[in-house]
Amino acid sequence: MSSHPTSLPSVVVAAPSATRDPSARRLALGMGALVATDLVGGVLAVSSGVNTWSEAWGPAALLAAPAPMVVGQVLLTVVAVGAFRRVSSRWAAGAAVLLALACLVSVASGFFDGGLGNQELTAALAAYQVFLLAVTAAVGLLAARRVVVLVRRR
Repeated sequence: MSSHPTSLPSVVVAAPSATRDPSARRLALGMGALVATDLVGGVLAVSSGVNTWSEAWGPAALLAAPAPMVVGQVLLTVVAVGAFRRVSSRWAAGAAVLLALACLVSVASGFFDGGLGNQELTAALAAYQVFLLAVTAAVGLLAARRVVVLVRRR
């Protein structure tokens, strides 16, 4: 291999189908919105005094999903949209199924973990909780739609 920079192999990360497929784009955009909603929610929780910095994205979070859940959802999204060439449609569909289930669990936990409508929250912060659950549910639906697209493609 020569030392000339143009002789280095090029690395393509995004598969062409992932960038053109509307279901993949919508899911990626939806996950971006969910991550932003979680980040804003954590900052709101800290600034309003209902969570500390160490609680804002942990099990005691009131206005955001716990960080491990967010990271898991992002990783599943990356696989589900086919961001890497070596990811088969079967793996992408599996990741999309897991993402849809993770979103369902996240929404359900919002109703059963005691955080929804917590007495420390103002009406505006409680409304933000509902907004977070709606965005999470939307990402779950986008993930389910991605499964349908991938299964029909095969």
